Amino acid sequence: MPAIFAVTKEPLIVFTSNILAILGLRSMYFMLAGVINKFYLLKYGLAIVLVFVGLKMVWLNPLYDGHFPVSWSLGIILGTILLAILASIVFPLKLALEKKPKAGG
Repeated sequence: MPAIFAVTKEPLIVFTSNILAILGLRSMYFMLAGVINKFYLLKYGLAIVLVFVGLKMVWLNPLYDGHFPVSWSLGIILGTILLAILASIVFPLKLALEKKPKAGG
């Protein structure tokens, strides 16, 4: 059941908010797919964000009586993504490939 039902029971608002959310996620997917080659460490940063969100739901919220600070969550998520992007810029993929040993001697 969508979270919008906590705000309203109006079917048109529920339907349109879900459609717009899906369209927004779709456009974000294509945006990330376009920059994933430039920011090659972004996929690892997003993986860390997913792990954090899972830990927050399973472990951190019960630890904080269901009230883990939202500002901490946003800070951790934004910090992780920014760190992954900045690390990709500071250490470009070309340099990362040059440091790998070549196969076959």
